[in-house]
Amino acid sequence: MKKIILVLCFLASISFAQKTGIFVGLGSGYHGLVGVEETFLDDHLSVNAHWLGYDSDYDFMGGIGVAYRFNGFTGPYVFHSSEWLTGRTNDHIYHEELGGVKEERFNYWRLVFGFGLQHMFTKNLGVFLEIGFQFFAGEGGYYTYLDMDDGGLSNKEIVFPAAFGLTVQF
Repeated sequence: MKKIILVLCFLASISFAQKTGIFVGLGSGYHGLVGVEETFLDDHLSVNAHWLGYDSDYDFMGGIGVAYRFNGFTGPYVFHSSEWLTGRTNDHIYHEELGGVKEERFNYWRLVFGFGLQHMFTKNLGVFLEIGFQFFAGEGGYYTYLDMDDGGLSNKEIVFPAAFGLTVQF
């Protein structure tokens, strides 16, 4: 039943969407590495599903985003992106009772809020540039930094994720 509702929601969103786009970028703001975007309300409201990239220690790094575009596709926008990161840490602990290495698993939620600028060269082809503020929810608290090497969260740094890339609208 859940799959049927999910398919119906997807079909309804496509039927109300005015444009569909794909994008590829470097960085990790609203757009991520690659994804697909649906646009509504005369090109002012956009939602997307995106993939952040690949790392052998992470099982999944993907999410969704929403953006409000003040002037349509060309011009500034504000965004929020919400991503789920899951995987295992590199801090392998030898566990005598289990007779081997115990791996620590993690599930983190990454939230990014920010501003962007997009310029469409033609009706279908454009570029974007964005910067945001990120924080992570996990391990019973909120943190500003994720060490991608060991999978640990801390508040020792504040990172402002930036991204730029190419977008194609259909």
